[in-house]
Amino acid sequence: MSQEKEKLIAELVNKGLDGDMDSVNACEDRVTRSKVKAMIMKIKKGSLDRPQMPVSLSDTPNESDDTGKTDDKTTEDISQKIKNMLLDNFPDETDETGQDGHMYVRPDKWLDIATWLKSESSLLFDSLQCQMGIDVGEDILESRYNLHSMVHDHYLEVRIRVARSNAKIPSVEQVWRIADWFERETYDMLGIEYVGHRDLRRILLPDDWEGWPLRKDYKEQETYHGIVVPKMKEGWD
Repeated sequence: MSQEKEKLIAELVNKGLDGDMDSVNACEDRVTRSKVKAMIMKIKKGSLDRPQMPVSLSDTPNESDDTGKTDDKTTEDISQKIKNMLLDNFPDETDETGQDGHMYVRPDKWLDIATWLKSESSLLFDSLQCQMGIDVGEDILESRYNLHSMVHDHYLEVRIRVARSNAKIPSVEQVWRIADWFERETYDMLGIEYVGHRDLRRILLPDDWEGWPLRKDYKEQETYHGIVVPKMKEGWD
């Protein structure tokens, strides 16, 4: 068994023993998942000693005050390391202008970048925690992705900007399945087309609703199938 696999098993066993079985069940490798659950059972029965929690990227020694507050510099260093890796591997597709842990990526190669972010052993961004969109003005829409590695416990926010006149971004719902729902909501509210999504349709509004409600220039339609659309939301306070 490789050292990396042993570390993964030890980490998942410790998380499971501490009550975080969601992390264990999220492991995509069926064999690894089975080994982890078997070890947890043996440890609980007393027939096996609990393994030591392995040191990960997020466990880099750092200075902390008397209240246990983590030094922000560690997070900044990890974020910068990830940004540098992105720039090295996709120099023409990334832009290091982002601050506070986020990175701007051009849309054309986003699917390739997303696949790499999930599979690269030193990154392993296996969890898409959130994806949302925003109209930033000046004819620009932005799609944001909050990524987390359950193995390394580090984070990254990826942002992609597109023109409203050509609001197309490759879908990543086949990389992170939860993106299925996230991308549909962003499409519904902002009209960003996630190219390659296998079921891209509205999720909150009717399929034949006109316009994209979260765009700054959105004007609510007067009627819907002959029913007047109310403008005042009385009693909602």
